[in-house]
Amino acid sequence: MRFDFIPFFNPGENIPWIETTKMMREQTQLAEDANFETVWLTEHHFAHNGYLNAPPNPILMCADLAAHSKKIRVGQSPVVLPDWHPLRVAEDIAVLDHLTEGRVDFGASKGINERVCIQFNKDADRRDNKKSNDLFKECLDIILKAWTEDPFKYEGQFYKFPEPGWKETNRFFNPLDKKYHTEDGEYIGMYIHPKPFQKPHPPVWLMSNTPQTYNLAGMMGYNVIGMSNPLNKLNTCWEQYKSSALKHRNDKIDLGKNVGICVIIYVADSLEEARRDVEQSINLYYEFLSGSRPSGEWSRKSYLDEGSELTNNDLNNSWFDFLLDHDLIWVGDSKYIKEKINYYIESINLQHIVLLQQFPGIEYKKILKSMNLFSEKVIPYFK
Repeated sequence: MRFDFIPFFNPGENIPWIETTKMMREQTQLAEDANFETVWLTEHHFAHNGYLNAPPNPILMCADLAAHSKKIRVGQSPVVLPDWHPLRVAEDIAVLDHLTEGRVDFGASKGINERVCIQFNKDADRRDNKKSNDLFKECLDIILKAWTEDPFKYEGQFYKFPEPGWKETNRFFNPLDKKYHTEDGEYIGMYIHPKPFQKPHPPVWLMSNTPQTYNLAGMMGYNVIGMSNPLNKLNTCWEQYKSSALKHRNDKIDLGKNVGICVIIYVADSLEEARRDVEQSINLYYEFLSGSRPSGEWSRKSYLDEGSELTNNDLNNSWFDFLLDHDLIWVGDSKYIKEKINYYIESINLQHIVLLQQFPGIEYKKILKSMNLFSEKVIPYFK
């Protein structure tokens, strides 16, 4: 069983960033001591109300956490590729891979926040889902080719490298190398450096809950992390991954391999204490999430299995009770958490959990207590 985590970053309140940084460093050290595999850093921007008070640059934050640790891996959940220039991402992740001597997991996605994306790149506007998805896939393709090809060249819908017609004028490149220039100096191939420390490149992780993404990942040999979902939905996605890997790469893999789920988990000394600590936070957080998608993508019905209908209890319960009833959050004592993990192992061969701690308004010391209980009473049971 692999355990990863996303640090608590005080959602719901803008605090001085140095405090957020110190909190993340402390959690990462705790996780490293407990043999967590990877710390994942999310990417968010322009959070004036603090609800998405995560790093705007997860790659840079990964470098800091890696410098303050010794063995834990660092990853991005995700780098929102359409909002970045793909060659910059290729260079920055490769540099990070060298700085950490191969402790990098590369996490990528097209992102979900319409308000942010258009500020960086008009082609990334998520209101045009097909275009933004095409841009995401092209960016990922560029990054992987930049890591593995020399000379590098690319021609797609959105990008073309090198830019046609540019001729070398810098005399330090004389005599011109025919790999990169024509005889009259036109730039026809690029040298992207450094190449990653890990060969051929860091493991690629896509962040998504859609069967289409699992199909792409299985086809290309990527990994996938999705948010917690009903078992049938997870099983559909994981079976899609498994069948795609077999069909396109002749890779016969077991269900549950190379995929993981990100789950909001909170551990206390008792079920009652856990509920007291986070019930209000969960209600606030999911009310915020559901309101951020007026078209209903994150309404209660969206969390159910395909074909399922909301019951009266589903409609009348608080968000906390609704999510708890459907196993979408795991909140309780260590015995309860172990039972949930065992149930998912038996049902769909769960092998990889990412611990998520999104609790607006909670005291930071309670986050540390929950992580310590998880580390001391849950992880050893499965390791």
